[in-house]
Amino acid sequence: MMKAWVRKLWARRRGARGQSMVEFLVMLPVLLIMMSGLIEFGFLLNYYLDIIDGARDGARFAANVDPLEPDDFILDCSNSTYFYRLVPCVVTQALEPQITLDPARDDLVISAFSVGGGVVTARFPDADGWSLNSHYTSRFTSADLQAMLDPSAPNTGVVLVEIFFNYDMILGLPWITAFIDNPVVLHAYTIMPNTFVEPTRTPGG
Repeated sequence: MMKAWVRKLWARRRGARGQSMVEFLVMLPVLLIMMSGLIEFGFLLNYYLDIIDGARDGARFAANVDPLEPDDFILDCSNSTYFYRLVPCVVTQALEPQITLDPARDDLVISAFSVGGGVVTARFPDADGWSLNSHYTSRFTSADLQAMLDPSAPNTGVVLVEIFFNYDMILGLPWITAFIDNPVVLHAYTIMPNTFVEPTRTPGG
């Protein structure tokens, strides 16, 4: 009797182990898909954080430079005073060495706004913003920016720096690219005050 009971218990345990193995093998592809997706998303998030930092550094620098100054035609970043030459230099330096903006598809868009009484009174250089590589225009209209402002705030000027970066998936697995475009266009922006584009007061105002 004892031997029969042991044989039954042993057979039951072997059956449970076999069932667990089958269940694991069935779930393994799903687990691998989820793990690879998390890894790819981790790479993407790392790049996104880098372009956020690049936009922030560019906007912080742009806050202290006059966007209305004419081009001095000095191509050297260390000697030029031209706003639209200096800001891209700062952004490029902030992104290196991990990210290099590809002139064939990536872009940097810069806009300057005059704001009076919570209302955007002017936008420079135009409604689309200044584009480094002419691939993208600003994702923000003057109305979008105005909606972010406090109507009771004093007259001011602001600069908006936007980075558009095409992230090529590192793993590039077909079960991910089947649902998500490759490359993924990452967009980051930062807004900073800039007194150089503050609206001019009217006489007696």
